[in-house]
Amino acid sequence: MSLKRNTFWNLGGSLLPLLAAAAFIPYCLRHLGNEAFGVLTLIWGLIGYFSLFDFGVGRALTYGLSKLRMTGDHNGIGRVLKSGLLLTAITGTAGTLIMLMLAPSLTHHWLKISPALQNDAQSAFQIAAIGVIPTAVTSGLRGAMEGLERFAASNLNKIFLGFCMFTLPAASIWLHGNQLSHIALYLAMARLVVVVIGLLQLRSHLRSAPIDGAEIFTPMRGLVSYGFWLTVSGIISPLMVFGDRFFISSLLGAGQLALYTIPQEGLMRMLIVPAAIGGALLPMFAGMQNQHESSALYQSQYRRLALIMLGLCLFAAIIAYPGLSFWLSADFAHKALPITLILVAGSFMNGIAQLPYTMLQARGKPKLTAQFHMVELVLYIVVLYFLSRQFGLIGAALAWTARVTLDWLLLHIAARRLMAAQRH
Repeated sequence: MSLKRNTFWNLGGSLLPLLAAAAFIPYCLRHLGNEAFGVLTLIWGLIGYFSLFDFGVGRALTYGLSKLRMTGDHNGIGRVLKSGLLLTAITGTAGTLIMLMLAPSLTHHWLKISPALQNDAQSAFQIAAIGVIPTAVTSGLRGAMEGLERFAASNLNKIFLGFCMFTLPAASIWLHGNQLSHIALYLAMARLVVVVIGLLQLRSHLRSAPIDGAEIFTPMRGLVSYGFWLTVSGIISPLMVFGDRFFISSLLGAGQLALYTIPQEGLMRMLIVPAAIGGALLPMFAGMQNQHESSALYQSQYRRLALIMLGLCLFAAIIAYPGLSFWLSADFAHKALPITLILVAGSFMNGIAQLPYTMLQARGKPKLTAQFHMVELVLYIVVLYFLSRQFGLIGAALAWTARVTLDWLLLHIAARRLMAAQRH
C-alpha cells in the first residue's frame, strides 16, 4: 500500500476539475447573472448534500472491504459490495422523494427567489432530485474502490464527474440559453454515466460469490451498524458546510450569494489536500495492528498537513484580491475580500481537522464524531443567526470559521485521548 501514490491520485481527482471551474464559472456567472448563478450553486450544494443518502455506506464499504482485502476473503468482498450498492440505491431513492417534496417550498417560499425565476428553479430542483439516486450509488462505488485500493479508477471517475459539473452548465447555456432546468438535466445525466462506469470497473467483484435474495441483506446489518453514526455526521456536516448558503438566501436574498459562495467554493478546493491524505490514510489506519506505529504515522502526517495548510492559506490570502479582480471584476473582489480572508482562517482549521477525524473513523468511532457534530450544529445555528443578522455576509463567514475551529478542537482532543488509551 503506497500512501504517496494514493494521495497523489486523490489530489489529481480533486485538482484537475478546478481547471474546468476556472474556465467556465466566469462564463456561467456572466450569462446567468448573480441570482440564477446563485441558484445553480444551490443545485450543486443540494446534489452534494444529498450524497448523505448513502447513509454512511460509502465510508463503511471502505472500512469493511479494506479489512476483507487484508484477509484475502474474495467471496466476502463480493457479498458486502453487492449488499452495499443495493443499500445505496434504496436510500438514494428515499432522498429523491424527499427532495421532490421540498422543491416547491424551496423555490416559492424559503429561498426568496424572484418570481420570474421561480418556475425554472423549481423544475431544476426536481430534476436534480432524480440525480440523488446515482449520487448515492456513486458514493458507495467510490468507498468500495478505496477499500479495494483502486484509487486510480476511483479518481479517474471523480475527474470526469468534476469536469462535467462545470463544463456541462456552460454547454447547456450555449445550446439552450439560460435555462436552469436544462443545466440540472445534464448534471443528473453525468451522475448516471459515472455509475455505469463504476459498475463496469467492479464487475469482477460483482460477478463473484453469487448470493440469493435473502443473503444479499445479511451484510447490510454490519454496514448499517457502522454507517449509522456516519449517516448522522453525513446529515449534519454538509448542512454546516452548505447550509449557510440557504440561510443567507432566505435572509438576504439569492442575489447576495455569489459574493459568499464563490470565495467559499474556491477555498474549499484547498481542502482536497487534507481529504486526499485522509482518504489514503483511512485504510492504512484501519488495517494497522501496531498502535505505536499507528501513532507515529499519525503525528508525522499531522505536522506535515499543518505546514501544507499554512502555506496554502497564506498563498490564498495574498492572491485573493488580485485573483478575484482578474477572474471576475475589481468590484466583486473589493466586496468579497473581507469575507474571503475570514474564510481563509476557517479553511486552515477545517483542513487540519481532517486527520483526527480520519483516525477516529479508522478506529471505529463514528459515534463520537457524530456527537460532536450534533453539538456543533446547535451552536452554529444560533451563532449564524445572530452574526448574519448583525453583520450580513461577514457575520456568516465569522460563524462558519468559529464552527470549524470548535470542530478541530474537539476532534484533536478525542484523537489524542484515543491513541493514548490504546498504547496502554
